Amino acid sequence: MKALGAKNSTIRTAEQTQIAVFWSDFSYTAMPPGHWHEIAAKIVEDRQTSMTDSARLFALLSIAQADAAVVCWEAKYRYNFWRPVTAIRRADEDENPATEKDATWNSLIASPNFPENTSGHSTFSKASAQVLTHFYGTDAITFTARSDALPNVVRKYHSLSACADEVGMSRVYGGIHFSFSNREGKLCGGKIGDYIYEHCLLPLESSLKNPEAEKRGPESPNGN
Repeated sequence: MKALGAKNSTIRTAEQTQIAVFWSDFSYTAMPPGHWHEIAAKIVEDRQTSMTDSARLFALLSIAQADAAVVCWEAKYRYNFWRPVTAIRRADEDENPATEKDATWNSLIASPNFPENTSGHSTFSKASAQVLTHFYGTDAITFTARSDALPNVVRKYHSLSACADEVGMSRVYGGIHFSFSNREGKLCGGKIGDYIYEHCLLPLESSLKNPEAEKRGPESPNGN
């Protein structure tokens, strides 16, 4: 993290730097949830999804993202773990002889003023990708994405999971999250996406009805 996420890193590639800025999504932008709504809108248009199905998709996406926010920020303040910029500048306080303090270290992307673990970008992204995967029955969807931070750049993906992975890594490239916060955020987001799709806004199917009950008609108060 110290080498890769530094503002003046000599090992971070040009593309990794672009990825960090592309997905920065700070205030006054679409931010991660809105960015995934834009992605969903592009997929809906490309696949000519009906208005009714689109409404259900965006509702599921919003529910999953709301739960992702609650779970992620509960974890952040439960664990209250320091971000790289604090950990590196105060490495003499971590009781680890393998780390060295660097009081002048700074990250490529400005660190938000709330705790480290888990990564919000990772949690939002995996939850959103998982809902879209379930909705369309496949992860292998090709799509493009744009960014408020780099409006002239278009990035292309061939799967939803690849995009979610890139978003998570963008925070590592930017120097504001450790790898474990990305990993655990995606794990949590994936579970949220699975749960929401399996339990919320389920379509009414005729197969869910009990034909025998319909034949009998309503029961009388005494059960006969």
